Amino acid sequence: MNRLKITSLFAVIILTVILSGCTVIDDVKTALNLAGNQTPEPVSQSDGIIGNAASDSSTLLVTPNETSSVSELSEVKNSAPTPEPTPAVYTIQLWVPPQFDIEQDTPAGKALAAAISDYTSQHQNVNITLRVKATSGDSSILNTLTSANHIAKDVLPSLALISRSDMELALQRGLLKPITTNVFSDTSTWNGFARQSAFIDSSIYGLPIFGDGWILTYKPAKTGAELTDWQDILTRGLPIGFAPSSSQSFFGTFIYLSRGGKLVNDQGQPYLDQQKLIETLNFFLTGGQNGAFPPSLAQLVDQTQVWQRFNEGTMSIIVSQLSSYRHYRTNEIASHLLPLLENVTEYPLISTWNLVMIEDDPVMQQEVTKFAEYLCDPVVNEKLSYAAGYLPVRYGIHESWLDEPEYNMIKVMSENSTLVPNNQIVNKVIPVINSAVLQVIKNQAVPEDAAKEAIASFN
Repeated sequence: MNRLKITSLFAVIILTVILSGCTVIDDVKTALNLAGNQTPEPVSQSDGIIGNAASDSSTLLVTPNETSSVSELSEVKNSAPTPEPTPAVYTIQLWVPPQFDIEQDTPAGKALAAAISDYTSQHQNVNITLRVKATSGDSSILNTLTSANHIAKDVLPSLALISRSDMELALQRGLLKPITTNVFSDTSTWNGFARQSAFIDSSIYGLPIFGDGWILTYKPAKTGAELTDWQDILTRGLPIGFAPSSSQSFFGTFIYLSRGGKLVNDQGQPYLDQQKLIETLNFFLTGGQNGAFPPSLAQLVDQTQVWQRFNEGTMSIIVSQLSSYRHYRTNEIASHLLPLLENVTEYPLISTWNLVMIEDDPVMQQEVTKFAEYLCDPVVNEKLSYAAGYLPVRYGIHESWLDEPEYNMIKVMSENSTLVPNNQIVNKVIPVINSAVLQVIKNQAVPEDAAKEAIASFN
């Protein structure tokens, strides 16, 4: 009787499978248990739903179509979502200013090309392409990024190498992505100015690659003995070239800071100390009386004209950036730190070039960050910055510079420097100081009156 019930039950089950096109083993077990309270043999796991169903060797037969249907449902039930495939090759596009053009015969371009070649040889799945953009004007990196962000995002690069000043502007325009990195976990390996340059509002928006600062460049054959302090330099009676009419001229501000002046008050707002400004203007008055700062300097409006006068021989001493000196360096020229007062220990107004993140794809961001981190790796950056003619961003003995006459200068500038203030400070302070310096150089006002007028316009 029980055997008859079980046989009938099997018939019902087979009919159900045929009508529905699917079944599950648990239903079979339950039905068998209900019929005569008999425990069926366990189903073979390796065979899926095909296996022994009862001790009498009665077999549950499923047609090929039915097997296919059950398998499909089982796969849907048990399968996990398939992850998006990662690309076999990552292409990182980098935008750089003209001095880093790898197609040109420049020290910076050749150094960057070598670093990129080393990286891609170590990472066979990475390609790096470069596009060269201007540093100013409508076609500058910053302006091109801004335009493309509104009308053609597909042409945006993964990374861009821009000045710290442009990095601030790019962030304000919503062009940058924060960078997730642990490279600053050991602060002792970073020069202070470099680490500071990476952060805006406590977030990392640009990995520093190069530093740059203001120095004296001169021709020893014309200036005589090696330069020492300002008293020595000013009394030589030689004009010192700089462009006081340029908003990019930091020399007046450097002198102000080198005398202990401050650009920021306790509330973090732009600030000028009137007494320190008077001391600064007296420096230019004394220098002018000795022939160091003639009124004709007012005609110089940018660094290009300053270098032109230097190369022509009409000036034997100029204020220039380290990178420019290294670019134009010959056996006939030398360099010297801008002298500081004895009680001033930090060399002011160091600027940086930073790699900023434009890429918005999370997977690509990881690859882009790895490349950026590589360029500021201590060993890599040491060689790269030396070859390109910039300050290294990492602390060290600077082995590449050991045999160079600029070694001590590089050590001081790298390790005892302060970063150029943010744009809000610079845009407020620089024009005011330069205007006062021009008045004194052109003999239009005495230092006390020029300083008083500057403070009045400042406030």
